[in-house]
Amino acid sequence: MNPPTALVVDDSEFMRKFHSCHLESLGFQTQEVENGEEAVRLHEQGKRFDVILMDYEMPEMNGAQATSRIREMGVQSVILGVSGIDDETVRANFVQSGLTEFFSKPLRRDMIIPYSRFA
Repeated sequence: MNPPTALVVDDSEFMRKFHSCHLESLGFQTQEVENGEEAVRLHEQGKRFDVILMDYEMPEMNGAQATSRIREMGVQSVILGVSGIDDETVRANFVQSGLTEFFSKPLRRDMIIPYSRFA
């Protein structure tokens, strides 16, 4: 059986590494990109992931825009939105873009466990 796959989308290299470390400790194979545009491009090229961790605030294309575009392609992956933004309107917009769940940063390992095949 192949390990589950995860895409980590965040403009902060530290947060990408931090989230990837949590996912890898749960058995995920991870890939990282710096913004929503790169995440959309990967999906346009046919790449698929079991879980996507999507930051909200990023250059090029924010997390809500990227999530909407990915969902428009029919992608059924679990998309977990993560953000340090406390604005309820921004958060609601992000959730409505097609997220499976929203979490405030930093994402902890125990928050990811329910979305792991190894839980």
